[in-house]
Amino acid sequence: MERIAFHVLITFLLMPEPSLLQETEMKGTSQDVCYEMKQLRELLYQQVAALSELKVKMEYMEKENTAQAAELMVVKKELESVKKQNAERPKVAFSAGLSPGQKGPFNVETTLIYSKVVSNIGGAYNPYTGVFTAPVKGVYYIRFTAAAYSSNNYNMGVHLYKNTEHLMHLGEYDKDGTARHVSSALVLNLEVGDVMYLRLLTNYALYDDAMLRNTFSGFLIFPF
Repeated sequence: MERIAFHVLITFLLMPEPSLLQETEMKGTSQDVCYEMKQLRELLYQQVAALSELKVKMEYMEKENTAQAAELMVVKKELESVKKQNAERPKVAFSAGLSPGQKGPFNVETTLIYSKVVSNIGGAYNPYTGVFTAPVKGVYYIRFTAAAYSSNNYNMGVHLYKNTEHLMHLGEYDKDGTARHVSSALVLNLEVGDVMYLRLLTNYALYDDAMLRNTFSGFLIFPF
């Protein structure tokens, strides 16, 4: 019993005073608070850094969007300009064929009248005279075809004229079968009022039917 009492007394004497225990607890609590504050500070720094990075990215994206918007505006203006130019650009194109039946032979060179009009945009081709008149100065594409059928007794071919100038002859002279076809084209600089037409040579003959074998066509490539 005495030994037990002695141990109890020693334990009691060794116990810290209440004030010291409180100070130890407060010190431990203060260390915990400092540690938590440090973690919160580090977390805050990380968030600030992330926000700064996000701000830089946002500013870059805003600049990029502004640049793209400016580029889009330039493209839009260019498209509007092209649309305006196309709207103001003269539109000239025609294509016509001979009426069915045999044409020729004639005892004089004769202007061919392509009365079967397929298209005549701009109205520059005259189906009553067979003459195309350039309405504007520019570069034109002129094309023609010629055909004959069961006409081995006659040569077939045509002359292409610009004003009074003979530009081209296209034809066949020998007997080479039942049906004969030729075609050609030119790109020409034409002034306002220049005329283009085709003529059938003396003693030559052509033939056409519903297949539109003989044609005279042209269109404006670009004005200048």
